[in-house]
Amino acid sequence: MPSSPEPFIVSAPGKVIIFGEHSAVYGKPAIAAALSLRCFLLVTPSTDSNVIRLQFPDIELDHSWDKSSIKWDKIRQCLKFDKNGSPIPPSELVPEIVDDLSDMLGGFESNNVHHLACFCFLYLYVCLCNSESPGMTFVVRSTLPIGAGLGSSASTSVCLSAALSRLGGWIKDPRVHEGDTTPKQDIPDLEFIDTWSLIGEKCFHGNPSGIDNAVATHGGAVMFQRSSEPGKPSTRTNIRTLPPVKLLLTNTKVPKSTAKLVGGVGILAAKYNSIITPILESMGNLVQEAYRVMTHPNFGSEETAILRELVNINHGLLVGLGVSHPSLETVKLIGDEMKIGATKLTGAGGGGCAITLVNEDTQESVIGQAILEYERQGFESFETSLGGKGVGMLFQSDLVNDKKFSPELFCNYANRLEIETALAVENVPEWKFW
Repeated sequence: MPSSPEPFIVSAPGKVIIFGEHSAVYGKPAIAAALSLRCFLLVTPSTDSNVIRLQFPDIELDHSWDKSSIKWDKIRQCLKFDKNGSPIPPSELVPEIVDDLSDMLGGFESNNVHHLACFCFLYLYVCLCNSESPGMTFVVRSTLPIGAGLGSSASTSVCLSAALSRLGGWIKDPRVHEGDTTPKQDIPDLEFIDTWSLIGEKCFHGNPSGIDNAVATHGGAVMFQRSSEPGKPSTRTNIRTLPPVKLLLTNTKVPKSTAKLVGGVGILAAKYNSIITPILESMGNLVQEAYRVMTHPNFGSEETAILRELVNINHGLLVGLGVSHPSLETVKLIGDEMKIGATKLTGAGGGGCAITLVNEDTQESVIGQAILEYERQGFESFETSLGGKGVGMLFQSDLVNDKKFSPELFCNYANRLEIETALAVENVPEWKFW
């Protein structure tokens, strides 16, 4: 039995769509960017080397499995490996593996969130680890609102993919610190994490676009465009050079139906084709302009000002498509009245979240007043930033003052602020990236 590795933490960001919602459905490009709100996964040796345990306090999940109950031989027969012996992600979930895991997922029928989290974890575990892998405890904490369209499941999938890839010996440890310049070329370890995290996303969502996990893996931003030909994959262009841009994210907590909103735009487009088509074309052109600005080699205050102008234009176009909501207009009205920055809805609209690209000269006290006003409206706001690093790892041996990781400490962080104070990439210089 191999020895257990030292405890380590993996972290990956959430995402927000900045430009191109709805028009992306019609083959136009859209841009999503990483958020500084992140998922954190602590991996520590289990007290029993035969046991794997998944704890997710934010959804009140705590479950353990005996590794001997896994049908390792049958599952290995379902996997494919490249010439170097690394497991190759399948294009779809393998039905035989899904069937082999069904016995281990009994008892979760009444809680779909628990079932999906455990399914994602186990599927990745049996593909990336083996019967000789030491028993470990996995504790997930997230500073992302769950189910708000901010990529919480993707950031979880990326964390699990990275951690299990390391335990399986498929990737090298990261070496780049937060302030260092990351190479611009594709990095094989990140590609491996990304492709396997998409499998985790398939466990959660069936047929995801792959955008959320790409942003969570690589950080920065991603421009994506759905293929106009059926069966062909979407095109993705990573924008890894985008520096952090200050953002206020406001969750209206108003539930929405993405399918209904997309359908409503479709009805408008059919009824008023000569009116709606130019709006969609304008949104596509706006995204191309945003991409040009975001890839500027000396991105600075001038480029940020242009992005704010594009945010206001994009929101107006979305209003024209009928996908805004009184709650989202309230967020924008308050932000405009207090002059904190440029605000637009993000995602499908009809409720959900809005983002504000904050003016560079806005005082922190004014942002605080805006947050209080949003709270009075029943909303929840988060000070965060766009862009920044993707998936990273923090190793216990790198920490000064002999600070120890423990599941108990990790589970007992009371709220988002405590998690960020203790673990945020900006607060802990020992984080490493690829």
